[in-house]
Amino acid sequence: MDPIQKKQKIEDSDGEEIIQEGEVDENFEQRVQKLLYETDNGLNLYNKPVMPLIYYEFNEDIKQQAEQVINQDTTTLPQDKYEKYEKEASKIWDKFYRHHQNNFFKDRHYLEREIPELNNFKESHQKDETKLFIICEMGCGVGNALFPLKKNYTFFKKVYGFDFSKRAIDVLKANELYDENVFQACVCDLVLDPLPDFERPDLGTLIFVLSAISPENHLMVVRKIYEWMKPGSVLYFRDYGQYDFGQINLSKKKNRKLKDNFYVKHDGVRVYYFSNQEVTSLFTTAGFKQLDIKAHYRYIENRKTKVKMYRVWVQGRYFKD
Repeated sequence: MDPIQKKQKIEDSDGEEIIQEGEVDENFEQRVQKLLYETDNGLNLYNKPVMPLIYYEFNEDIKQQAEQVINQDTTTLPQDKYEKYEKEASKIWDKFYRHHQNNFFKDRHYLEREIPELNNFKESHQKDETKLFIICEMGCGVGNALFPLKKNYTFFKKVYGFDFSKRAIDVLKANELYDENVFQACVCDLVLDPLPDFERPDLGTLIFVLSAISPENHLMVVRKIYEWMKPGSVLYFRDYGQYDFGQINLSKKKNRKLKDNFYVKHDGVRVYYFSNQEVTSLFTTAGFKQLDIKAHYRYIENRKTKVKMYRVWVQGRYFKD
């Protein structure tokens, strides 16, 4: 398959994660031809040129080269290390947010294009202004999804969020946009705790959260979410995909592998890389009806370090009958 795409609709926004180290091997890079789109506005908030949106088409050659790197990393960390990272996960994320505050992940403005339910809500509200909706971000971090959504839409009656990092919730609540009349956020561990006694949302989001949880707990967590959500609601999922730059980078470094497709970064944060098929199986087994599933293939270059990153993100929408 020719990796060039003659036309492609812009469907994504800025990268989810800032990676400061690592390289893609030259053969891998040469087999990917980039498709360039200029952004509407030329400058960012720091008055520097905006990084244009660039996509690449994933094909069998790219997959084989990525698998070659990943499969060469055969050594997993010992069980006591695995258990240590599992036990200290919340402390590690507290440290992460204490260091980065709200400066690591970018606001997720792309959600307006990726979640058609938002437009449905808007149309319903325009027809009847008393029609209001509830959203809940599970694993909300410091509010990179909640604040942009509430700012751009007037039809949310309540905006809920929870995260297992107390530090993240503290940073979120300190945000000047946090209005206690609309927002409610609390500490909750998706694995260990019952889900909060919030009003059940019309729309739930699970964005780059499941990848930070041990794979043996994935199905249990998704089932817990399914049971918690109300009939007629939709869950939007987005996370890291197999063969992502991050996975290849961690495989090259060695001594980062916890299980197949599950790694630990230098700061102790863990990350799992999903296939589309795996995501479909998880959510449908838990009881959800899959509305759609797709992967985003995005090229990003760190201007400062000149590191070239070929990202893979998986996203899906799931309906509870």
